[in-house]
Amino acid sequence: MTIRHIGIATTLCASLGLINTAQATETGGGVYPNGAENYLAGALPPPGLYELTYLTQYSANRFNDGNGHSGFLPDFKVRADALVSRTVYVSDKTFMGANWGGHLIVPLVDLEVDAAGVNDHRRGVGDITVNPLIMGWHFDNGLHLTTGLDINVPIGSYDRNAQANFSRHYWNFEPVVAFAYYDPDGFALDMKFMYDFNQKNTSAQITGLNPTGSDYRSGQELHVDFAAGYNIDQWQVGVSGYYYKQTTDDHVGDRATQDVIDSLDGLKGQAFALGPAIRYNAGPAQIIATWQHEFESEYRPQGERLWLKFIIPFGK
Repeated sequence: MTIRHIGIATTLCASLGLINTAQATETGGGVYPNGAENYLAGALPPPGLYELTYLTQYSANRFNDGNGHSGFLPDFKVRADALVSRTVYVSDKTFMGANWGGHLIVPLVDLEVDAAGVNDHRRGVGDITVNPLIMGWHFDNGLHLTTGLDINVPIGSYDRNAQANFSRHYWNFEPVVAFAYYDPDGFALDMKFMYDFNQKNTSAQITGLNPTGSDYRSGQELHVDFAAGYNIDQWQVGVSGYYYKQTTDDHVGDRATQDVIDSLDGLKGQAFALGPAIRYNAGPAQIIATWQHEFESEYRPQGERLWLKFIIPFGK
């Protein structure tokens, strides 16, 4: 994270890795867009080819300090809109009792950031996310288990002097474990657990906190997306949200900058979000909408997220 510049990442992961407008980490950005997954996140779909399209907007006008108080960044405001394509393939073959598949995620982003009197507005393609081996188990008792490893590939546009960036400019490896419980009487629960291993940015953004752009390694991150709902005919209604916690400190090559980071508890961020969610079963296609309100945020923005997701199968 930085005292003056706020970055954003875009990628959709584990199921996505898209527009994360700020975790504590370098430039306040991260690879995964917390809250992106909700209903149908824990179960691998039947064999076939699927196109998932995500429309999302994030907005915030406060950046909290380590005690959850606003004002850590003065005059802060961010708006991020994204259109994300996620192509998923599931094989009809099995391995170790599981169906297997893979996915590719490509985001398009429109990002505007104001911080400390500086404005930056950019549009472009963000980093992509790939997962060549997703494995999914389906059990007779309504339980489903999915595992995988999402890899963030830093191909997006990057300018170390810019306030708004679409690329993290470093690789990220994110193991994923998701599970779902679907009761035939109507109750459904989905949870996706992720843990991020951020690699070093050897051309870090030049900011007020890191004025020389010294090598920067963002801390490791634990985050969980979740959704619970009840099925009524073609509809599912309930809640969705996420929990996020940075587990290790940020590290930078410059000693003076590292001293500042250490004095701020390693800039370890955390947050929680919750809001209503609804799903409509339109025959073979699915439409999911959710709104999430963030609270208990530390060393990161606190705002609102809107998600609209379309799931379209194309057959085997």
